[in-house]
Amino acid sequence: MTVLPMPVMADVERRSERFIPLLLMVGVLVAAIVSITPWPVGAYEDDAIYTLLAKALATGDGYRMINLPGAPHATHYPPGYPFLLSMLWRIAPGFPDNVVVFKFANAALLAIAAGGLYRFLRTRLEFGVHAAAVVAAVGTASIMTLHLAGLVLSEPLFLAVFFLSLPVIERAAEGSRIRDALTAGLLLGALAMVRTIGAVAIGAMVLVLLFRRRPLAALGVVAGSALFLVPWQLWVSAYQGEVAPILSGKYGSYGPWMVDGYREGGLSFARDVVIQNFAGMGNSLSYVLMPVQRSWPRILSLLLLLPVIAIGFVALVRRAPVLAGFFALYLGVIIVWPFHPHRFLIALWPILVIVLAAATRAIWQWSAIGPSRQGARMAGLAAIAFLAIGHAAYNREGYAERTWTDLQRRAGESVKPLVQWVAKYTRPDDVLATEHDVVVYLYTGRRGVPATTFLARQYVAPFTPAETEQWAGMMIATYQPRYYVTGWAEHLRAADSLAARTPPVLRKLGAIPHHTVYERVVERLTQ
Repeated sequence: MTVLPMPVMADVERRSERFIPLLLMVGVLVAAIVSITPWPVGAYEDDAIYTLLAKALATGDGYRMINLPGAPHATHYPPGYPFLLSMLWRIAPGFPDNVVVFKFANAALLAIAAGGLYRFLRTRLEFGVHAAAVVAAVGTASIMTLHLAGLVLSEPLFLAVFFLSLPVIERAAEGSRIRDALTAGLLLGALAMVRTIGAVAIGAMVLVLLFRRRPLAALGVVAGSALFLVPWQLWVSAYQGEVAPILSGKYGSYGPWMVDGYREGGLSFARDVVIQNFAGMGNSLSYVLMPVQRSWPRILSLLLLLPVIAIGFVALVRRAPVLAGFFALYLGVIIVWPFHPHRFLIALWPILVIVLAAATRAIWQWSAIGPSRQGARMAGLAAIAFLAIGHAAYNREGYAERTWTDLQRRAGESVKPLVQWVAKYTRPDDVLATEHDVVVYLYTGRRGVPATTFLARQYVAPFTPAETEQWAGMMIATYQPRYYVTGWAEHLRAADSLAARTPPVLRKLGAIPHHTVYERVVERLTQ
């Protein structure tokens, strides 16, 4: 066997260092492009709202919810991602054709995130070239991530900004230079302008610096991030009152909505949210790691996952404490947030992969002396292999069946007849109440409102039929929509009850595929 001289081996390593990251980014880009579908925006409500805000910015209406009567200023989402989309809208102004441009941009952003993740693994965590490439690929080209890559959602931009900034942030956390802290704060503030939960990373870095007894550096981080956060909070404070309370769950700022839920529900609400979110996270992660219907293999995967996460977290605390703190605080937010955790887990997936990779390396490099320690090391490696095989099966099935299209297809099939009916049978100045109010505006120009309200307490205690009817009636009374169009069973019951009142509030006109159409009864004064 020929042994290459050390200079030749070093040259091979350098060549791999140039070639493999490019191959990684191209591979992730191709995977993300494959996930793009021709289905319209609206699979999640968020993708339709982001597109709407991009249109408002690009067409000169400002940062407003132009789909709502009165076009109130937008306070629900920070403006980072809509601003990027608005730049693309100016380049490709033809809607809905430009939606494909937005999706291709997200595919490119995911590829950039993969490159940033690879660089972080190589420079900060000191992974080898091939190991870093594999971890970055699993983190960004997994079916888990591709569920969002083909949609107009902010996660790809968030991941790109996060991983490109992370080496600078971790270096700043090691030192005490105010300039470095200010730079890190600016990057973290910009991250929070893409997704609000990015502010958790600010808290993680401040805690790390305080633990290291560098209060001036911590103040520098706060000051740098404040250049983004303070103007945004002033904007929210100035305009959040423009959104009627009945719409605050969908269109208002996050904070008051969540605070109201906890204040009204008390300790029992908090308990139920935590229990439901733990169950939801367990259900999501167990299927991603063991895609079977039988319960015992999925429970086993969770039992193996928890100690592996603990080992990886400890390893990260030593090498990348800000990332470790962000991971822990992000999980804490998921646990207490009154919404299904799967959506939040998707954005966290690449970071979870880093944690698992750190655990794998720590176990592999563990100098286990003695039979018991050797047995523990082999058991740890076996657990990781079990999880890796399960996740590989999840991805094989997902790629084969293109599971990322399921949600988009269902949403598209549901909303298409609605959009066609609205475009054909309503006037441009008509206002509608429907579950798909944003999509209806984007594709028809008709303004609208949701069919009912959205409260935090609904996460653990869904509305009773009487409450649904009450809120639907309040929505109709507040905004006076001409039509009430719904496809949800609970809203159908409420609409039928409103139509059966004396005098009636609604009148049933008929049905279209997936929806039933009602018209508001206008009271007429008798002479």
